[in-house]
Amino acid sequence: MKTKKHYNGGMMRKALCTLLFVLCLGTSSCTWSVEDERLSKANQVIVQSKRQKIEAEIATLKDHPWAGEYYFGDGRGANASLTLAPKNGFTVTWHGCLGLYDQNYGTVDWDGDTIRLSFTFEIQRGYIGRYASEYRPIRWGERVYLIPSNEIIAFCNAINSRNEPRDWVHGDFFLRWGDEKKEAKGKPELPEEFMPYLLDKPVDATIVSVESIREGSARSIIESDPDRGEKIATVIINKGRKDGLLPGMELYVIRPDNIYRTVKLLKVEETQSVGEFSYDFPWEHGDSFRTPTPEAGWQLSTHPSWRRNADEPSTSEPATVILLRFSR
Repeated sequence: MKTKKHYNGGMMRKALCTLLFVLCLGTSSCTWSVEDERLSKANQVIVQSKRQKIEAEIATLKDHPWAGEYYFGDGRGANASLTLAPKNGFTVTWHGCLGLYDQNYGTVDWDGDTIRLSFTFEIQRGYIGRYASEYRPIRWGERVYLIPSNEIIAFCNAINSRNEPRDWVHGDFFLRWGDEKKEAKGKPELPEEFMPYLLDKPVDATIVSVESIREGSARSIIESDPDRGEKIATVIINKGRKDGLLPGMELYVIRPDNIYRTVKLLKVEETQSVGEFSYDFPWEHGDSFRTPTPEAGWQLSTHPSWRRNADEPSTSEPATVILLRFSR
């Protein structure tokens, strides 16, 4: 099924999609083999048959708190579809730039708060097969999201940055198919302890000092630059708890321009906070593409500049993006 959507200010998404394609070409986890049992034709038949049973069960349920079909992804290198119901369990598939990367299925347990998935095949670590085993169903107006139990703060960050509620199918969290067209009124129904993470207005801040820089775990995949690797800078910013900030929140760099990275807060005091900024990743090859070392004076915000630009009315003719619902 194809739909069209007009979109302006898509620099961030374009950069992320390009990055995913590069990673797909550069990592063996993006390839598949007929000898891999989970990607075999036989397993595809099993997954398809199980999905049909789940869909039939969903059709008999009315106003169920979480049963349904869900999607997250960017429309290119990352497209995960999850179908689940209480009796017949779940199936999940992952499609990307090179085809089918992963498929899995299993049983579902629900305790009234948390959905627990028991996978037939071991969950693959890393970017491909990035599924959680526990999800919290989050209702927001007429929408239903499935949020990993350990990523509720990340979901709050997406709301603070205006990436949610999204108005097209693509996004970083499982959203029930079709719900992107539905209104998200008020605030999402989060567990009470996470409600303070939802900001009423953006928080703008400034880096006042860079305390230290250390090596991160990601290393270069580029043969000509084998010693390149991620760096992590510990920074102090001039806003704190009195401004609404909490540990785990993320602030985007808005000055200098064209730096699509965040400072993640580790420790928050009344008037200042300590955070980490990761940069100089292995795939950032070439001086024109590398993220620079952070400096005092950099400006940050919970509402990124590229998102602000996308939210502003445009005087130019919008580009047309074709959205394709991947085969599940």
